[in-house]
Amino acid sequence: MSDQQDNMVDFDPMSPEFIQDPHSVLHKLRDEAPIARSDRWGGFWAVTRRSDVVALAKNHKQFINSITHIVPGGMAGKTRPLMHADQPEHTDFREAMLPVFNGPLGERIAPQIRAHAEGLVSRLVASGKADLERDYAGPLMAYTLTRFYGMDNVDPADLDRWLFQYFTGGQKREQGEVSDAHAAMMKVAVDLVEDRKVNPRDPETDLVTALLQARPHGRPLDEEKLLGAVRQPFVIVWLATSHSVGNMLTRLVEDTELQDKLRRNPELIAESLEEFLRLDMPQLGFARTSAGDFEYKGKLFRDKEPIALVFPAANRDPEVFENPDEFRIGRSPNPHLTFGAGLHACPGKAIARAVVLAALESLIKGTGDLRLNTAIEREHWPFRASRHIHVDVAAPGLTASASDNLASVS
Repeated sequence: MSDQQDNMVDFDPMSPEFIQDPHSVLHKLRDEAPIARSDRWGGFWAVTRRSDVVALAKNHKQFINSITHIVPGGMAGKTRPLMHADQPEHTDFREAMLPVFNGPLGERIAPQIRAHAEGLVSRLVASGKADLERDYAGPLMAYTLTRFYGMDNVDPADLDRWLFQYFTGGQKREQGEVSDAHAAMMKVAVDLVEDRKVNPRDPETDLVTALLQARPHGRPLDEEKLLGAVRQPFVIVWLATSHSVGNMLTRLVEDTELQDKLRRNPELIAESLEEFLRLDMPQLGFARTSAGDFEYKGKLFRDKEPIALVFPAANRDPEVFENPDEFRIGRSPNPHLTFGAGLHACPGKAIARAVVLAALESLIKGTGDLRLNTAIEREHWPFRASRHIHVDVAAPGLTASASDNLASVS
């Protein structure tokens, strides 16, 4: 079995076909090779059925995060909790962070985030044209991070620029770009930690203070890893949420009937949220590493081999979701895995849901037609996302062509 397995290649995630339409390929893999093999980046496994994804995600002793948490592996060097940590360290950090994610902070910053989203939308309408990814989704998430962390001296535009550079450098495997962006963001994390040492805030609403005051097993958290735990959400939160929002907006500009329906019936936006989350999750390459040889359903995962848990494929498993590619407003039940499964499930899902809903409602209610004016530029594995979404933006109550006519008259 092992010799045959070494020569087995089920798919290439960098093929033009996969980049253009990954879900068609993933549907075929789920049917024919649900535990699939690729020879990219030194070789890895990809698990696509929901039941298998959940089983491996919950087996945290065999499938660990500290070696490889994403395929291909990151380029920033040192590992950082929470995503990179295993037990018991993972729980030490998570228990310090969860009260902030689940506490009153989300409600406190929600009005600021919604107001900022509405301001961004007003500027898009005034311009008449926009890149919905770079002019809306990315900047909104950078602003959200500054409010979540209380970054009083950080310009959200700078943070967005560093994050975009970090992401695009990683896609191109350009170490210099990644390192420069990482250094800028690490300085923000260091400044936050040094400030909170001198000026602590309420640990129920300030993540950095909560980490500094945590005493698992009667000892403070390791300061180097604490810095990593402060810095890591910059990238993870920005990437996951801005790309999710971007995918949702891609859906709206490509499905004008859905866009029009939600604009005419804005009460349906909230009812659609879980379906947007299910269908438009961007992260294809979240991974675990096998801690020792392990056989599962006839496949041998060797020690230190990476296994991608393809959550977006699990979210379209026909064994769980009827007509899985269909967007159903109010689909119930809707047990999607967009926020993960097991110990590493997203701790900030309540805030993420609120931010995504604010982004959708502000844009849909604050505009008329959104119409593509160039082809969408798409990212590639480990993401299914749009790099740029260039659209004409109409004023509320108008079509894009009507807004163009008004602009030409004025």
